[in-house]
Amino acid sequence: MIRNITIQILLISFCCGTGKYGDSFMNIGISARNSSLGGAVVADIGNSSSFNLSPATISGIINKKIYGLFVNQFGLAEFCGLGVFIPIKENYTFGLSFRGLLVDDIPERPDLRLLTDLEARRDSIRALTLQGFDTFQDLETAYTISMAKMNQLIINPGWQFSKFPIKIPIGINIHLLQKKIHEIQAFGTGLDLGTALTFELSNILPYKWLGEVSLGSSFNHLFGTRLFWNSEKKEMIPMQWINGIAIKQPIPILKSSINSYIQSNNQYPDEIQYGLEWISSHYFSIRLGYKNKIIQGGLGMNLDLKNIPLRMDYSFSDHFLGNAHRIGIVFSF
Repeated sequence: MIRNITIQILLISFCCGTGKYGDSFMNIGISARNSSLGGAVVADIGNSSSFNLSPATISGIINKKIYGLFVNQFGLAEFCGLGVFIPIKENYTFGLSFRGLLVDDIPERPDLRLLTDLEARRDSIRALTLQGFDTFQDLETAYTISMAKMNQLIINPGWQFSKFPIKIPIGINIHLLQKKIHEIQAFGTGLDLGTALTFELSNILPYKWLGEVSLGSSFNHLFGTRLFWNSEKKEMIPMQWINGIAIKQPIPILKSSINSYIQSNNQYPDEIQYGLEWISSHYFSIRLGYKNKIIQGGLGMNLDLKNIPLRMDYSFSDHFLGNAHRIGIVFSF
């Protein structure tokens, strides 16, 4: 039987969200909450599960956090994400995370075009029909070390304004990437650099009830990430420049708050991501998001498991390949 192989794979990177590159599984992250907000969380400072969009977001956390997420993508692929984030010193945060995507049972189809004899080609097709195809898998993994520092400054704008504090978190991610498909594999390392500017709107506008705003920006795959295949092929993952705004507005009369998010990515200049979240008394959340012309949504519930704070998140999106459901869990201790 001819051993030349043609691989026919539905583009899993497209199923996983961003779609242009085989490593786009990294953008899935490790949080169902972020998914329900359209992934527009590059400026969501203090949300350590947003490290995959900007390492600066892990800064400012008070407690240790453990995240977990498992996703079955339309019955085609399985994704798993785990992460641990720890405040280690004053204003410093450290994190370790793992993300993996598995596509199993991909049929291995021989290239019958090299068989010029029609009878031989017919016999090969019959044999394949009776015996079935051999299969292989596509496995893509990323191990990430994250580090961030929260910097605080006092600004004196002069004129009619008083001095007020601003926060400038800065963070880095270091990635170790591995891809394996059939009998070939690749390794590579990548670097992300993110920052933000956070301040109270009430310090610059004459309304004391206004909340906090964050302007976030991150350069992911800084200078490009190179993958080296054992087939001697080299692959370049281009740099992403992601920018966003987060506004967190308390509503004291209702004992709740509303968070709104907007985000852009230089790789997709015609697409804007949006997110909106209502949090009731820090116990219950309702979320909506918009990404890739798809409306997303979800719920969150804060619980207490033997004095260990626990948050359960659920997200839903209506994709043309089928409905996508995600359940995530967050431990704080």
